[in-house]
Parts: sequence; structure tokens; C-alpha cells
Amino acid sequence: MFSLYQKVNDDVEVSGIKYPLNASFDVMLKLIDLLKEKRLSDINKLKLSIMLVFGRESQLLNISIEDQAEAIRQVFDGYLKSSKNDKPVKRDLQGNVMPELDEEEKKVLYSINHDAEYIYASFMQAYGLDLLEQQGKLHWFKFKALLSGLPEDTKFEQVMSIRSWKKPSNSKNAHETQMKKLQEIYALPDTESEVT
Repeated sequence: MFSLYQKVNDDVEVSGIKYPLNASFDVMLKLIDLLKEKRLSDINKLKLSIMLVFGRESQLLNISIEDQAEAIRQVFDGYLKSSKNDKPVKRDLQGNVMPELDEEEKKVLYSINHDAEYIYASFMQAYGLDLLEQQGKLHWFKFKALLSGLPEDTKFEQVMSIRSWKKPSNSKNAHETQMKKLQEIYALPDTESEVT
């Protein structure tokens, strides 16, 4: 979890031994893709995940499968798993807590893979940050914070706004037609799904 007052400890402890890990954003994105891969067995995913996150020479490769699985579970829980506490509470103009969205309204609005160009351009526009140059450097927590804080005038935020747009009433108008067309242009493929 991201904290401004606690030092980031990029390691996991398994059977009393601490193992350092690489928590750069590109490694975590590769891990997400690896965990979604359907063509690999769970054991192969586990071994490849260990090598990716902890390094090819990690001593984790020499311990039991159960301990290896525990290490990856800790990485998943600490870095990739979304928690209710991470999500901001939405309030109306009077400060009242807004009700939770129903399942239909919780649709996925972006894909790190599909929207990579928009994300890259938006990081350059908003922060002057070249994500390709930041591979292996920019921490996953920083990446997530910067991604969620992108200004509305960035391409990525504009595309997400288009995807999330809902028709305000039953009346047809030019704005509705334009928004529907834009939603079709920027729609995600059905196969995209993110673990965050």
C-alpha cells in the first residue's frame, strides 16, 4: 500500500527469511500479464513470476512450492490487489456519501495494454515523464498514483470519460449521437481485463 509517511519495503518474508523484490511498474505490469496467461500451468506461472519479480538467481527458486506460492501471494496482496481503502469515497456537492455503483456501472474503463499509447502520451503531457525511460526505475505505487492523478485534459482521461459517459435522459440529441460514436471508437476489446 502507498504511504507518504512509511518507508517502502520492497521485500517479502517467507519462513523467517526476507527476499527483496523489484517493484518497478513495468515488472508489475508484466506480472499481471503473466498471471492472466491461460496457456501456462500454475507451476510454470509460479516459477516465471518468481524469476520476474525476485530475479533469475533468487534463492526463492530453491525452496518449497508452498513457500514460493506464499511469496507471490504476498506480492499480489501487497502490490496488485485492490482494496476498498484504496478507492476514494465519492460524495455529492453537499458532502454526502454517494451510494456504491451497481455491477453494470462498474465496467472496466481502461486497459493498461490497450491504452498504452494514451497512458504514455498523458504521462509525457502531464508530468514530462517518459515511461519507456522509467522502466526498471519508477516504482509501481508511484505509477499507480500518477495514473490516477492524471488531469482531465490528458488523452487518457478524455478516453475514460468517453467510455464512462451515460445518456442523461430518453431524448436524442447531437451530443448523445457524438458520444455514442466516440464510445465505439474508444471501446476496449472484449478480451481485455485487468488485475488491479
